[in-house]
Amino acid sequence: MEQAVCLTPEEASQRVVDVFRSGKADASALAQHALDCLAWMIATGTLRLRIAIPTADSNYHPKVWLFDDGADQMLVRGSGNATARGIGSGVEHFDVDVTWVGYSRQRVHDGMAILNDWSWGKSRGIERVVELPQALREEVIQTAPDRPPGPADYSRAADEDDNPAWAVDRAARLAKRFGRAPVRTQPRLEIPPELIWEDGPYRHQGEAVAAWESGPDPELGTISMATGAGKTITALICATRLQDRLEGRPLLVVVSAPSIPLIQQWCKEANRFGVRAVAPTLEPSTDMSITNLFRRLHGGGTHILIVTNHLISSPSFQATVAEKTQSHRLTDTLFIGDEVHTLGAAKFVTNKPEFFTRRLGLSATPERQYDPDGTEEIFTFFGNPVYEYGLDRAIGFCLTPYDYCVHATTLEEDEVTQFEQLSQRIRIAMAVEREDVGNGDDTLERRLLIQRRKIIERATGKLSLLRQVLKQRGPRFLDGALIYATAKDPEQFDKIGVLLNNLGIRWAPVTQETTAKPSLLASRLEAFSDGGYQVLLAKKVLDEGVDIPRIREAFIVASSTVEREWIQRRGRVLRRHRDKPFAVVHDFLALPPTQLVAQDWTSVQKIVRTEFNRAYTFAKFARNATGGDSVFADLGRIRSAFQPERGTATLLQRSGDSFVSSGTPRGSI
Repeated sequence: MEQAVCLTPEEASQRVVDVFRSGKADASALAQHALDCLAWMIATGTLRLRIAIPTADSNYHPKVWLFDDGADQMLVRGSGNATARGIGSGVEHFDVDVTWVGYSRQRVHDGMAILNDWSWGKSRGIERVVELPQALREEVIQTAPDRPPGPADYSRAADEDDNPAWAVDRAARLAKRFGRAPVRTQPRLEIPPELIWEDGPYRHQGEAVAAWESGPDPELGTISMATGAGKTITALICATRLQDRLEGRPLLVVVSAPSIPLIQQWCKEANRFGVRAVAPTLEPSTDMSITNLFRRLHGGGTHILIVTNHLISSPSFQATVAEKTQSHRLTDTLFIGDEVHTLGAAKFVTNKPEFFTRRLGLSATPERQYDPDGTEEIFTFFGNPVYEYGLDRAIGFCLTPYDYCVHATTLEEDEVTQFEQLSQRIRIAMAVEREDVGNGDDTLERRLLIQRRKIIERATGKLSLLRQVLKQRGPRFLDGALIYATAKDPEQFDKIGVLLNNLGIRWAPVTQETTAKPSLLASRLEAFSDGGYQVLLAKKVLDEGVDIPRIREAFIVASSTVEREWIQRRGRVLRRHRDKPFAVVHDFLALPPTQLVAQDWTSVQKIVRTEFNRAYTFAKFARNATGGDSVFADLGRIRSAFQPERGTATLLQRSGDSFVSSGTPRGSI
């Protein structure tokens, strides 16, 4: 049992494989095989053991078995022990009740209720019930002798055997298996030999590592890299070099990530560096996986724990990590905050894990827009930015060049009115609440900003505009495409799904419900990579750092006013892939009708300025930035319609008008 809670499922499975290959059909081999199978079942979660601690005056000795195939149940009660002697030569009795026989069905249900009570300690004879790891920690049960077996014990066992020749053979086998401690290699990170990170196109990774190691505060700091430039790999290189500097001392690396897809990605990259990371969110038992990791720390080496932002902010989790790292003499720790801007929220800020001695923050956009206090908290905890690698340096080297197509639609008049009303309320809220730091993220100002962003993201005209663009592209030619819908309006997501169905486009949704089931997400992304789906329809869940290199075309229908979000969304399509010489980004602007400009320019200029700010930021790095059908030419035509002094604009005049980019590709790309 001690081995079981320390073994990974892979290690336990290998133990069983070894027994089948080299074991022999004798009592000793079968007995050890049984123990290996038990260890495997516990390690993989197939078998769950809970330990009942009886009260001081209780001789707690029931024997009940329940078998359940999902449809019917069988309950067995009796006096016998489930041992060879108890079954083979004992005189015992067993009562068997089954649910498919009417007169015994109620007895089964009564017995199941009793078993359920016992499993949670609800019995006068039980003091409490604990999980197996806790029972081992508290020494409620002990699974090892007080001293290791020696040669004398070994000889005594051989002498007691009736067959001396067999005993010698048995002795040789046991000596081979248990005569010396098994050789276990401590887990260590190794930089994959194929990685070229100190020179060439990815030399920025080496520059970032050096900046973190030797900055103003060594082994503290925030690294800002364009999405797709290799933040995860850079962080693991930092961890590997830290491990090597520790010269054999144990190291615990804790990574915090904001989403399931990112956690899966970290696990994949850690495996590439030679260490199997523990991700409690992906395990059958969160507590068991964490307990097992800390047990393995006894053996030294480098261990990686990947957790959610929610868990890293938990006081109880922090207390456990702090206590375990000290009790196991593990004084060396590294905390990596991925997409570190997400850790500027109040829950983390008010309960930061200060006990981590080394810290590294990662993000393409570490600053929190509209939240300077949260940004300051991030840099205070992780350290100031020590390295920046922007999109201007990354395009063409470690990121794919891209074409940018701007499409525009007009807001309805009631949408413009709502936008201005919310803007007035935001100005008032800012004046009242800016001094109230204690409110954190849950402020009236923030809620109003979210409401105002909804108007742009779910503008009614975007759906008909998307239909125009997809029909011009040619639905059957779409391949490796991503469509972003707003997370603030389920109706928009559903309507886009209907639109894709009507156009005969093969698509799959990627939502929070999808990512909550890692196996479903993995199968869906695999089918997309293999061409089974033409389109992934996603909400905000794919914003943060997820690596899907096959995406070659992105339709950003949910064009957010938050800079961090649209930078992240553009990044999804810029990952390099052997079949992707360039990518295409479609951006959908939501603008007021130009006829409103002459009536009240003040009320609409905020919308125009925000949308054009994003468009020009995207356009300046695009392949098609200049030329006759360039994106800057399209933006110039749209912008000229919003010059109040002209008054003769013919473009985007009324609600429902639209503009499709002149550079929109047709057919395959």
